Amino acid sequence: MRIGVTGASGFIGSHLTRALKKHGTVVALSRGKSLPSLTQLKSFVTGVELFFHLGGVNRGTDEEILAGNVTGTLRLLEAIKRYGEPSARILFASSAQVYRLKNRVEKISEASALQPDSVYGVSKKSAEDLIRISGLPYTILRMTNAYGPECHPDYNSVVTTFCHRAKNKIPLEINGQGKQNRDFIYIEDIVRAFLMAGFQNRTPVNRAYNVSSGRMTSLIKIVNTIKKIEPNLKVEFKPGADDGISYCCDASRYKRDYGWAPKTSLTEGIQQTLKYFGKRK
Repeated sequence: MRIGVTGASGFIGSHLTRALKKHGTVVALSRGKSLPSLTQLKSFVTGVELFFHLGGVNRGTDEEILAGNVTGTLRLLEAIKRYGEPSARILFASSAQVYRLKNRVEKISEASALQPDSVYGVSKKSAEDLIRISGLPYTILRMTNAYGPECHPDYNSVVTTFCHRAKNKIPLEINGQGKQNRDFIYIEDIVRAFLMAGFQNRTPVNRAYNVSSGRMTSLIKIVNTIKKIEPNLKVEFKPGADDGISYCCDASRYKRDYGWAPKTSLTEGIQQTLKYFGKRK
């Protein structure tokens, strides 16, 4: 099988690309300085039966985010329909940010309203809509906060940032008291979710799924977990309120359809991430 991966050089993309090599010939499309044209995408999509669309933009101006995620997705879909295999299907890496995340109390299910709080969330929701109306068979995975080895500190994940700082003897900084909660998911569990969606024979199509731990974890709990391993760690609490975002997502639909559930506990994930940054000192 010929497998296409956009965003192959990113955090999740690089882990997934390595795992996909056991399943076929991988054609990688890394992020460039500008969006590729339809003609440039022709060689990428030709002969590919399964696309993992992870490419996009999560930092930058609003215009850059919208162009990278919306226009980039539209252009990829057009290239697949024009030059790709008739049987091609697409798996899209979406985000929990398509939901409203501020001041949530209940778990977020796929039935929850899509009311993004950010331009990034709007761009991911728009990309989902483009895929939904494209006519291509698709599966959408809405991920929560991914972390683990090879994740970029001060960019992708607060867990990774804390682990990197801990191993480099840099104080951890927290806005407010660290009571804000997130839903953290380890990279190996994410990769396994994508592989199941791509290669399980009973794969349902044209559905969106949450890929998450299903647990709220406060930032102060992450700090205390790291401190058990790195006892001399310094923590600095910055004055001011937190961002008001506390949430977790319900992944029971994905568990029901695929038999997937996260295997890596937060403590295990933090240990592996600390180990990775310890080797890079």
